[in-house]
Amino acid sequence: MYELMEVYERNKKLDTIFMTKYEENEPFYFEKNCVEFLVEMGEFVNETKCFKYWSIKKPQKDQVLEEYADCLLMLLSFFGILDMDLECDLERHHPSDNVLVVINYLYREGSKIMTDMSEKLLKDLFVNLIYLAKLLNLSIDEIEESCHQKQDVIEQRLNSDY
Repeated sequence: MYELMEVYERNKKLDTIFMTKYEENEPFYFEKNCVEFLVEMGEFVNETKCFKYWSIKKPQKDQVLEEYADCLLMLLSFFGILDMDLECDLERHHPSDNVLVVINYLYREGSKIMTDMSEKLLKDLFVNLIYLAKLLNLSIDEIEESCHQKQDVIEQRLNSDY
C-alpha cells in the first residue's frame, strides 16, 4: 500500500521515540497496545454511529477520520514490531459489504492479536480496515492526511511533558 508508506515509516520512528521515553513500561507495552487497538476501534465505531439505529445524529466525517487514524496507526505499530511491509492484496477482504458485519469481523479478529500476532492476522486486519474505510466512503488521501495530523499531535506530546 504505497500511499501509506510515509505514514508507516513516520509511525515506526515515533514508536521508537515512544519506547525510549517510556521504557519503564516496556514489560506491559504489548499488552497495553492490544487493549488500545480495541479501544480505538470502539471510539472509531462510536463516531461512525453506524450501530446507533435510534439516533438521529449524523456522523461527522472529521471525527470519524480522526478515530480511524488512531486505529490505523495502532495497527501499524504492530506491523513495526514485526518489521512487516505494507504489501497486501486489498481484494482479499471480508466478503460482506455490510459495515456492521465487517466491524464485527475486525473486533473478533483484532482481539486475537494478544495470542496470535502473526503477519497473516495483521495483514488481514489491515486489508479489512482499509476495506471498511472504502465502505464508509473515506478516501485514502483523507486517511493519509488524518494520520499525518494525528502524528503531528503525537510528536508534540512526545516533545513535551504530556
